[in-house]
Amino acid sequence: MRALWCGMVSALFAANSAMAESKWLESGRLDASDIRVLCAQVKDVQLLARMQMIASGNERWRSLSRRELVVEAAVMGVPPLDPDHCYVIARAGLAADTERRAFEIRDFAVSTERTSVFVVGRAYDAP
Repeated sequence: MRALWCGMVSALFAANSAMAESKWLESGRLDASDIRVLCAQVKDVQLLARMQMIASGNERWRSLSRRELVVEAAVMGVPPLDPDHCYVIARAGLAADTERRAFEIRDFAVSTERTSVFVVGRAYDAP
């Protein structure tokens, strides 16, 4: 399964020249200080991470996030979230009916032009 993921990611990087120049950094292999620097530099969330956000959670979250999914910020965790991890705060739904969640960033895509969220992990209720 891991080999299949790596193959899909390689194909995605090869198809997009900007992504081809990116480094793929796994947050699990980084120090908290390195994660903090990357978290402060995040400029966007890649399609794969957005799809993971939409697919997570219950039926209500999936329905709301299909209507609208807005990434509000990338921030280091504050209790009850782990302060050594970076999270994406996302809002799903339209004006009157919204829900917020925090997603732990698992992988970053880093190039000279930008730092992107490539893969997200576990979801939490936003603080």
